[in-house]
Amino acid sequence: MKHVLVFLFLLLSLSATGQKQGLQGQVFWVSGNQMPGPDAVLSPNQGAVREVLIYEITNITDATQIGPFFRDIKTRLVATTTSKPDGTFKVKLPIGSYSVFTREKNGLYANLFDGKGFINPVTIKEGQYAWKTITIDYDAAY
Repeated sequence: MKHVLVFLFLLLSLSATGQKQGLQGQVFWVSGNQMPGPDAVLSPNQGAVREVLIYEITNITDATQIGPFFRDIKTRLVATTTSKPDGTFKVKLPIGSYSVFTREKNGLYANLFDGKGFINPVTIKEGQYAWKTITIDYDAAY
């Protein structure tokens, strides 16, 4: 009985120290004419393989923007992962707020901002995986 209790205690200790939260989502590539119209035939979003970079929450003033791309990000890179062929990804992260980018040949890409100038923000809460859809659409016409 004593061994069982020790085993259960160790098991609970190990599970308490492991991160049980982070970010998951899907990356989509959208290109071409996306304008609505009577003859428009829009193709469904396609999952894309991309390197996904997660930085500490980054304000527009903390990076250099050239067109739709970013360079010289002054906040700390926290994690990177690569999406699968269907675009899905998942990464463990500590509780906190982050900015999410994808790596493109011309720089880092993000196309969403909040009302305070933070780039593609996401908040990670204890015990939860936040969902983030990333749409790479710099080559699309709307």
